Amino acid sequence: MTHVPYRSRFPFQHDVRRVVVVLLALAALVGLAGCAGPASTVRPQATPVLNVAHRLPPEIDKRLPVRQKMVAIALQEWQRWGGQQVRVGRDDSYCVIAPSSLAPALPIIPSPVGPADATSVAPDSADNEVLDDIEAIAQASTNGTPCLRFPDGTGAEASAMGCQLAQRYWAIVGRVPDCMQITTGRWAWSATFLSWLMRAAGLNERQFLTGASHAMYVVDARDGILPEPAFRVAPLPAMPRVGDMVCGGRGRDKYMNDIAEIRFGATPMHCDLVVEVDTTAHVVKAIGGNVQQSVSMSLIELGDSGQIDGVTNSTVPWLLVMRNQLPM
Repeated sequence: MTHVPYRSRFPFQHDVRRVVVVLLALAALVGLAGCAGPASTVRPQATPVLNVAHRLPPEIDKRLPVRQKMVAIALQEWQRWGGQQVRVGRDDSYCVIAPSSLAPALPIIPSPVGPADATSVAPDSADNEVLDDIEAIAQASTNGTPCLRFPDGTGAEASAMGCQLAQRYWAIVGRVPDCMQITTGRWAWSATFLSWLMRAAGLNERQFLTGASHAMYVVDARDGILPEPAFRVAPLPAMPRVGDMVCGGRGRDKYMNDIAEIRFGATPMHCDLVVEVDTTAHVVKAIGGNVQQSVSMSLIELGDSGQIDGVTNSTVPWLLVMRNQLPM
């Protein structure tokens, strides 16, 4: 009888064994990749002082998509701070048009942090000079009309409630400034406000990394270091959408016009979260922390292009838009 090789008699079985070997090899590679952990470019995160520091505020509907939670939390915090509004005009004006009432309808949240026994050193952040140039001309006027501004040590942040709320934001990056420090430029809390907001809304470390400086998460988005980034950087001019952030250089880098020049944690910046776009009035409404010593809503008047740009208002020039990639 003619000898027939085993492989020829059972070709299907041989193919199955080969497929199994290939699948096992692929599984091993996936396992090794999983053991490798996060990429080395992903920066470490500070441990929040207390878990309560970044819980979703109880007034916010848990069923909302994360992007809508961001906006809802921003609006709630703005109301909690007294609803201050700042006009960023086409005429170069930058003035408080509705000061904080410091009489919010929402209850005061108890401070989640303890004694300031480990805060003698100011945070490693460039944003402590964010508004130095603006505050230096607090008595300025626009076309002969007095322009209200609040220098350090004044405004809502100098109140007991303002201190408690700002401490709550700092807790997200593991810091505990005291009430005196909160009112100083070296402890500017605009970046920690947005960091707290993002965590409270539900963004994880694969989507957004917290920081004491805006230039930290802006560079994260610019360089694409996160596996599931919630934001990407877009140059100006651009029309922001609800849930985007608008950002600009401040202090010594106020007139920076090249996004590539932003240095991680070293470039002084400021960012606000867009909560409304009124195309009829040509105004973008954005909420940010430590804006005239409060959580304020900026009414940003658009230029002739109908978009956010870096030239319409030279007092507060913008540099980029952080595009929100999450669904509404």
